[in-house]
Amino acid sequence: LALAGCTLAPKYQRPAAAISTAWPAAPAETGSRTNAVPAADIGWREFFRDPRLQQLIELALTNNPDLRVAMLNVEQTRALYRVQRAALVPTVDINANGTRQRTAYGFAGNGNGTTYSQFNVNLGVAQYELDLFDRVRSLKKQALETYFATEEARKSAQIALVAEVGAAGLTEREL
Repeated sequence: LALAGCTLAPKYQRPAAAISTAWPAAPAETGSRTNAVPAADIGWREFFRDPRLQQLIELALTNNPDLRVAMLNVEQTRALYRVQRAALVPTVDINANGTRQRTAYGFAGNGNGTTYSQFNVNLGVAQYELDLFDRVRSLKKQALETYFATEEARKSAQIALVAEVGAAGLTEREL
C-alpha cells in the first residue's frame, strides 16, 4: 500500500512565456472603449446578420459530412475517456440464481414425488490492476487530453465551415 502512492510520471511545469502577457495599447484605444467584447466570445450569428446568409450557414452546419465526422470523433474520444476512467476502480460482480425442480409421483424411483432446489450466489472482482506506478492514471489523463484536443478540432472545423460559407455568401451578394 505504501508503494501505491508512488508515481513515475513527472510533474508538468509550464515554461515561462518569452512574450508579454498584456497587449500593448494603441494610442487611439486608450480610454475609448471599456466594454468591448472579445471576438472569440461573439457567435457567428452576430458576424453575419443577413437572414438568408444565416439560413445558408445553418444548412451547411447541419448537412456537412466533415463536421459530422468531427462530432462523431468527439463522441468516440469521450467514450474512450470513460473506459480509461472506469479502469481506476475495480469491477465487482455479484450473481445470484436459483432453480427448483419437481419430479412427479412415481418417477423418482421411490414411489414419492420429490422436489429439488438449488441456489447459487457468486461474488467476484474482475480484472483490476493495482496502479502502483501511476500507469492507469496516466492513461486516463492522456485520454482526457485527447478528448479535449478532439473537441477543439471539431470547433475549428465548425469555425472554418462558417467562415467559408459566410465569405462565399458575402462575395456572391456583392457581385
